[in-house]
Amino acid sequence: MIAAINNTTKKIATTLPKGLFGFGIYTIVLIAAAMSLPEVALTPGAQEFIMIVGSIAMWRYSWGLLHFVRSLIYMHIRFPKLRKLCDENVDKLMPSQIYLLVTSFRINSHTTMEVYKSIIREAIDCGVPTTIVASIVELGDEFMFKELFKNENPPEHVKLNLVRIPGTGKRDGLAHAFRAISRDMPPPDAVVAVIDGDTVLNKGLMKKTAPFFKMHKNLGALTTDEVCEVKGTKIMREWHNMRFAQRQLLMSSMSLSRKVLTLTGRLSIFRAEIICNPEFIKHVEADTLDHWRLGKFKFLTGDDKSSWYYVLKKKYDMIYVPDVTVHTVEHPPSDNFIKAATILMRRWFGNMLRTNGRALALGSHTTGLFTWWCIFDQRISMWTALSGPVFVTILCIKHSIAFAPIYAVWVGFTRWVMTIMLLFARPTVSWYYPFLIYFNQIYGSMIKTFVFFRLDVQSWTTQKTKLNRNLSTWQAFWVRASSLSMHALAIMVFISIVAWLSGYFEIPNTFLKIISNLI
Repeated sequence: MIAAINNTTKKIATTLPKGLFGFGIYTIVLIAAAMSLPEVALTPGAQEFIMIVGSIAMWRYSWGLLHFVRSLIYMHIRFPKLRKLCDENVDKLMPSQIYLLVTSFRINSHTTMEVYKSIIREAIDCGVPTTIVASIVELGDEFMFKELFKNENPPEHVKLNLVRIPGTGKRDGLAHAFRAISRDMPPPDAVVAVIDGDTVLNKGLMKKTAPFFKMHKNLGALTTDEVCEVKGTKIMREWHNMRFAQRQLLMSSMSLSRKVLTLTGRLSIFRAEIICNPEFIKHVEADTLDHWRLGKFKFLTGDDKSSWYYVLKKKYDMIYVPDVTVHTVEHPPSDNFIKAATILMRRWFGNMLRTNGRALALGSHTTGLFTWWCIFDQRISMWTALSGPVFVTILCIKHSIAFAPIYAVWVGFTRWVMTIMLLFARPTVSWYYPFLIYFNQIYGSMIKTFVFFRLDVQSWTTQKTKLNRNLSTWQAFWVRASSLSMHALAIMVFISIVAWLSGYFEIPNTFLKIISNLI
């Protein structure tokens, strides 16, 4: 009897999500806080709070719920059919040639060795002619790759092509590797996996992904799930875990429309005809943005966004493969969580926003209506996310400080629901998640609005490289001053609109008369 009870207990423990105890404590504290709300929660001011904040929240959360439902449809209905068809016909659907392209520069030697080993073994296991193209800078990496390649004793169908380049950036490294592949004149059905230098391939990855290109004649590229090993503090690990759980849901939702919002640089697989197109190579190598205020400048980071934009513009399909993962290693740029998150967000959101405007300009007839609206939503969500904190601050000034705990409980409950939804992406839950979700939304939106007016400011996370535009002293002053002025004006307009909606102040009758006369 005791043995049976122990076995049952172990079975329950293995099926329950990880981190459930801490999240349970969070839930109890949240319920206690809700039951302790002050009586002001029933006053007219609170009704005003619920009406305005609730209406914005309903809009935002219904959009999130739509993505959630779409992700479930894709992961549990649409994609399993694709997986079954792929697995049953894998030998017929494999391409006649595969290229595994990896770029590497000043990455930890242990990580580099694991990455190289996984690529060589995958080239051997995939069973079709495969060429490994390694775009590297340092002589030590070249010696390491040659030695590992020799030790694995690969069969004749596996070849190694080392491309040595100067350390002028990842874009140059990719362009040299793309040209090396194009000179090989790959067959029409060939595919190219573009792999980052800190991405370890899991066994059987190519057999689980490459066949999709023959299944879908218009498929231009695909990307996969990612499991990240973070070399940092616990909160940094939890933050990355939460982000990848959110990514799993969002990418699955987008893939239901055969489009994704990014082709991650960690691992994306392309049709070789795209990679070998001189227009594509030039676009990735020297992508630029011509901004009405900031002028014309090159993209330093965001090669994956450049690739994504090109594939989107050419009306190729893009899909997400949710049941295939790569193992990546993340070295945060600082031990301080806020500092590291700020650096990473500025790079991520800068890459996103630099491409956002021109992707919108393609129109829904090119991107598809749902994808176009998601791209547009990237612009407005950074403001709507900030409306809650601004509005509750105004209410606290206008009515009572008691609205602060009401808002805190509201935030706690809504992020509790969002955390539960993440269980459909990862079998893990954490009491960190509600706080990190809110941090992502509020602090992330602040970073987005900051970056939006400073798209020309770019730098690598792991390299001491910044974009030098060779501006004169006056030009540099004008760019900085105009960015600060535009940002400040946007913030003032935003706060004024929220204050007007909250009834904190009214529009003067004189101004309304002027507007009516103009109309």
